[in-house]
Amino acid sequence: MTIPTRARARASFASIATFTTLGACCLPAAAQSPTTQMPEGTTDVDISLIAALVQAKEGRSGMKAIVLPSISAQWSNGIFAEPGEVGMQLSEDPMLKYGPLLTYGARSHRGDDKDSKFQLGIEAGAFASYRLAHNIGFHSNVLYGGSDDHGGVRLNLGANYSMRLGTHQSLNAGVGMNVVNHSYMQSYFGISPAQAARSGKPVYRAGGGVKDAYLSLRWNIDLSTKYALSSGMVASRLMGNALDSPLVDTRSSTAVFTVLTYHW
Repeated sequence: MTIPTRARARASFASIATFTTLGACCLPAAAQSPTTQMPEGTTDVDISLIAALVQAKEGRSGMKAIVLPSISAQWSNGIFAEPGEVGMQLSEDPMLKYGPLLTYGARSHRGDDKDSKFQLGIEAGAFASYRLAHNIGFHSNVLYGGSDDHGGVRLNLGANYSMRLGTHQSLNAGVGMNVVNHSYMQSYFGISPAQAARSGKPVYRAGGGVKDAYLSLRWNIDLSTKYALSSGMVASRLMGNALDSPLVDTRSSTAVFTVLTYHW
């Protein structure tokens, strides 16, 4: 799952790798960058500590605990960098955001993968988001390269809603889904003849389509002008060819997380 980032004003929950607080800074009206509404030549930096309980392998019932630090930054020229991704916001419209996106990090493990060694995964693509109102937004990103043959395509679509609970608290809710092509689905949920011979499972050809859908809830507390605390959960459910895979022993999973963030 991915906790929403301020840089792109969206709420995608694909992994725990990225996080920045939603707390906004009061910026002066003069000399602001047209793409980020930040003063020219400035940088926003967030330092976070993330604690989460997440699914160890997609489609499997095992869970694992994660505690890790995180740092993210956004520059007034639109460039942003976070653990697991870098990109650039190109739009001058405050309601519409878009730009190129590059993600990197450890590749997900298949359900039958007994080797837990690190494998680097890199995907390139683009993101876009549109804010219908101050508390309602839609987001999407498309990424290429995430499969064994590097031909995998993954499309994330979602929407989010936020509500103030008081002066220093807010609640965010999001829904979304991931759509992938055959190459991506086969890499993580398919079983080739060679893999079937090794594992004893039947050959399974996983076609493209909707891989999963998810629902997220997050409670945010502004502890001070510098510190913020967010806690929440992400519930996801496999669908289509992913759900029918012999590698899957559970169709749904729930991850919980708490993040303490310091705004530099």
